[in-house]
Amino acid sequence: MNNLVLGFENIVYANGVTIALMGMLIVFAALLIISLFIVLLPRVLPLLEKIVPEKHHQHAPTSSTPADHEQVLAAIGYALFRKNAESLPAK
Repeated sequence: MNNLVLGFENIVYANGVTIALMGMLIVFAALLIISLFIVLLPRVLPLLEKIVPEKHHQHAPTSSTPADHEQVLAAIGYALFRKNAESLPAK
């Protein structure tokens, strides 16, 4: 069985401090790039809009008349009346 010897010497011998510092440096650089991107995004978007303008789509208005709404409401009312008609008292 291998005897694992724990200690600061093993960390120094295996370049653990260097690896840890490089890892922290890489994470710091990535977070710095992300934060710079977030800060510069409002300034870049107007420039990008000049190069690639947003297309405005004209949507045709829906042709709905008040009579259509009245017919739909009448159909819903009739369906509810038929559903609840069984529970009404008989005359």
